[in-house]
Amino acid sequence: MEFNGDVLTIDIDMSIEEIIEFEEFIRSRVDYIETINVNEDGGLQSSALIALLVSLKQTKPDLEIPFLEKGKFVSKAYGTMNWICYD
Repeated sequence: MEFNGDVLTIDIDMSIEEIIEFEEFIRSRVDYIETINVNEDGGLQSSALIALLVSLKQTKPDLEIPFLEKGKFVSKAYGTMNWICYD
């Protein structure tokens, strides 16, 4: 994780333990963050990260998460994943 002002950058290859730690960290700070960027280098290890990002977006609709808005990710392990992002 890396903070730069109101922008939080995370890596996509977080393990489930790291995702749990990230959730505990972000829940109390979500009001202070405007954007969450996802560094797509590496491989997605768990769909729990996507579920958490969607939950954060539903909790704070004005939160910008370009990774979700893109609606597509190509994973070496899982192939191409597509989703529909509703505002």
